[in-house]
Amino acid sequence: MTRNDTIAFWGWVLGGWLMIVGSTGYAQSQDSALETARHHMELGQEAFLKNRFADAARHFIDAYGASPFAAFLYNAGMAYEKAGNNEQAIEYYRRYLKAEPKASDYAEVDVKIRALTGGSVTPEAPSGQPDAPAIEISEMEMKSLVSVRTNPPEATVRILDDKGKTVSKSTGPAGLTVVSGVYTVEASHPDFRTVHTSISVVPGQVYIVVVEMSQGSFLGFIKVTTDVPGAAVYIDDKQEGQVGTTPWENVLPVGKHTIWVEKPGYQSLEKEVEIGLGKEHQLELVIERLSFGALLVKSNVPGAKVYLDEKFLGAAPLNETVAPGEYQLRVAADGMKNYETPLTIERGQTTKALVRMNPAPSRTSAWVSASFAAALFIGGGIAGGVALKLDDELDEDRNNGRLASDDPRIMKGFVWGLSADLAFGVGAVVGGMAIYYFLRDPLPPSEGKMHDPVDFKENPAPPAAAEAGEKPSRQVSRVDEKPLVFVAPILGATSAGVGMTIVF
Repeated sequence: MTRNDTIAFWGWVLGGWLMIVGSTGYAQSQDSALETARHHMELGQEAFLKNRFADAARHFIDAYGASPFAAFLYNAGMAYEKAGNNEQAIEYYRRYLKAEPKASDYAEVDVKIRALTGGSVTPEAPSGQPDAPAIEISEMEMKSLVSVRTNPPEATVRILDDKGKTVSKSTGPAGLTVVSGVYTVEASHPDFRTVHTSISVVPGQVYIVVVEMSQGSFLGFIKVTTDVPGAAVYIDDKQEGQVGTTPWENVLPVGKHTIWVEKPGYQSLEKEVEIGLGKEHQLELVIERLSFGALLVKSNVPGAKVYLDEKFLGAAPLNETVAPGEYQLRVAADGMKNYETPLTIERGQTTKALVRMNPAPSRTSAWVSASFAAALFIGGGIAGGVALKLDDELDEDRNNGRLASDDPRIMKGFVWGLSADLAFGVGAVVGGMAIYYFLRDPLPPSEGKMHDPVDFKENPAPPAAAEAGEKPSRQVSRVDEKPLVFVAPILGATSAGVGMTIVF
């Protein structure tokens, strides 16, 4: 049957009102027993994922008590095995085989039982099953349950695997224990057209399929596609949850409908369509990337300051939305070496930086040495100036014949000159030490690993600057404050010296 034939047929028959609900989406089931089982299955899976295997087994057993489906027995056995209770695991695996004598994994489970019992005898496999000991045990997963209800209830229900092979066939309500995969549910009745739908099954879920095969002429066909596949599709009420992902096609009641498509990293689109009776509608949409990206920075130093083009963004760990573009990233922390690197922020994507900061060598000794060297040079200059002044006075008196051999200025000049020489010599040594301390760096630099941008997992709130397409304004921020040294000469009527102040 061609698609046009399919659409024509929907013009005369209302079929395929299918409501497929997973373990968290079906809250109003008319079958209270199955709803109770679904609830315990949900609790059991939650406990299993938290490694509370004994609790998980009890919930699976309660689910079986509410609705006796073999999937619950198998899951209980697996939970007990994970808990290390082999005796209970064997019991529930055997009960599963007894309830499902034609299970496709009968031989595999039988081998599992033999392994747990150390080779003890288990129930004989039905005829046609492979020789159990020859089967290798693969990675085992939770079973799921697919329950089908039809209106009218006497419809024939077939469940087919992804290869088109029938795995279950029954008249009236159907229940089947399955592993993860894609299945097709087919409902047929002599008075109605056959209805098909596809479901994707994941481990440890209860799927309830309700098929309405009422007569009428109220449907049209629609197909929704996006240039980027995998966008979530919502129909009429977003609170009801998505109905599928693009490319998506199905039938809808005639009339006006609101359709939303959403995908992390892209702008949401909203379209209104009017479905005509028996008509095919093609909705081809182009979704645009968000106008901003995100920067995620993690550091081994909590609270490290993160700067983007010298604008302070916040403290690590940091996850901020930023306008797209090229930037210079800088991460700084007290006592640590800065880390700097260029990076690119892409629209609708997260750029991740992992920074390992290493300690910075202390420069206190360098600054103290430099300060003393400066003080010595200044003091030497002052002493040299005093010595030169005395020398000039002595030369003048000597030339005029007024200089006595015991003039005290001769000794003073000698002392001031010697002091200047000593100050310059020691200052040179201390200055050399200061240069060494400034240049010495035995520690490795800070390191970082930049990850390629990845799509958002969910859309964050956009920043005001990013919405306007602006880059963060440049703002130079001082991070590593250096010691400040103030040196000034002190001159008195009868003395001279130098004063020094160091501010850290």
